[in-house]
Amino acid sequence: MQLKARAQRLDKYIYPLILFTVAIIPLHQEVAATAVLLTFLGALLARWGGSPQQPRILKKWQQGVLYLLLLLAWVSLHFSQNQFISSCNFVYVVGQYTAMVYLLLHYGWQKPRPFTKRVPGGNWRHQLQNLPRPIQILGVFLLMSLVVSSVGLAQKFLGVTAEGIWVDPQQFPDLKVRVFSTLVNPNILAGYLVLVIAYATAWGTTLREKYVRIGCGLAGVLATWCLLYTYSRGNWLACVALLLAFCLFYSWKALLPVILAGGVGLAVGGAAVWQRLGSILNGQDTSIALRMAYFRSTKWIIEAFPWGVGWYGYRFVYPTYNYYLADESVIMYHCHNIFLNVWAELGIQGLLAFLLVWGMFIYNAVQLSKTSKNPWLLAMGRGYVLASIGIAVGGLTDHVYFNTQMGLLFWTLGILTMLCKKLSTFEA
Repeated sequence: MQLKARAQRLDKYIYPLILFTVAIIPLHQEVAATAVLLTFLGALLARWGGSPQQPRILKKWQQGVLYLLLLLAWVSLHFSQNQFISSCNFVYVVGQYTAMVYLLLHYGWQKPRPFTKRVPGGNWRHQLQNLPRPIQILGVFLLMSLVVSSVGLAQKFLGVTAEGIWVDPQQFPDLKVRVFSTLVNPNILAGYLVLVIAYATAWGTTLREKYVRIGCGLAGVLATWCLLYTYSRGNWLACVALLLAFCLFYSWKALLPVILAGGVGLAVGGAAVWQRLGSILNGQDTSIALRMAYFRSTKWIIEAFPWGVGWYGYRFVYPTYNYYLADESVIMYHCHNIFLNVWAELGIQGLLAFLLVWGMFIYNAVQLSKTSKNPWLLAMGRGYVLASIGIAVGGLTDHVYFNTQMGLLFWTLGILTMLCKKLSTFEA
C-alpha cells in the first residue's frame, strides 16, 4: 500500500514532465525519446497507484480511427523485407508516438476553468498559469522556437559553416551554408519552422494580449528569417501557401504585409535565393531530377506491392527499383513525398487510415476556427489549419515527418487540437 501511495504521488509531476518533453523535442532526438519514455513510465506508475481517472476526450469512433491506423502499421510489418529492423524501428518510433498521445489525452486535460476572464489583480504570469493546459503546451512549443531559430541564425552569421553539406557549389555558387540548427538537416528544420510560422501567425493576429502578440511576432519573424537560410524551396512554397491561406480565410488586410515581407525576404536573401528559385524553372536542378526519380520508382513499388512494403520497409525495397542513383550504398529511407511514402509502406489501406486521422484533426480545427467564441481556442484552430496546409504543400516534395522529432510534433499538435475542441464544448 505504501508503494502504491508513492506511485500515486508521481501524478503531480507528469504534467511538468510533459512540458519539458515538448520543450526538448526540437532540441535533441535521443533526449526527447528518453523524456517521452520516462514520462510515460511515470504516468503508468501513477495510474497503478490509483491516480484519478481522466474524462474521455475522444469519441469512441475517433479512438477507433487511431487504433485502426496503429493496427495497420503493425500488420504492415509482415510485408517488410527485413521484419526485424522494421519491428525494432516500429517499437522505437511508434512507441514514442503512442506514448505521447496517451500522455496528452490523460494529462493535457484539466477541469475547465473560466480562462476567458482575467484573474483579478493578476499579472501576465498569473494569466498564463490560468490558461488551460493545451494552450500552455503550445506556448512552450512557440517559446522553444526562439532557441531553434536563434541557433540557425547563429550558424549563418557567426561563422559556423557547413560548406559542402547539402550544397552544390557548381550549380549554386553563391550558396555556401544551409542552416540546420538543432535538427538533422535544413529540410527538417524548414518543416519545423513552417509549423512555428503557422501558429505564430494565428496567435499573433487573433489574440489581443500585448505580451502574446509581441512574443508571437518575435517567434514568427525569427522563424521566417531562419527559414530563408535553410534554402528549402519546398518549404518556402509551404510558407507562402499558409500565409496566403491566412489572408484568404481570416484576414484580407494581411495580404499587402505578406507581399511586402516576401519582397524583403528576396532582397535579404540576395543572389543565393534567386539562384534557388531560378533552378525550379531551368530544368537543370539535380535535386528536382532526383525527386522525380524517387517518385517514379515509388510508383513502381506501389504497383508491385499493393499491400505495402511495411513500416520502415521502403529502404529495403528501393535498391531494386533504383534506376537513377549510381551509388547503391546510399540508403534511401523515404521517397520525399509524405503521401506516396505512406502509400508505399502501409498500402492504400494505410494511406486512407492516415488521411482519415489527419482529416479528423483538420475538421475539428476548422470547427474551432469558425465557431469558437474564445480567442485562445480560435487561435488554436486557425494555427492547426495553417499548419496542415504547410505540411501538405511541403509534403509534396519532401517527407520531413519520417524524422521522429517531427513525428512527435505532428501527433502533439493534432491531439492538442482535439483537446481544445473538447474545451470548446464548455464555452459559455
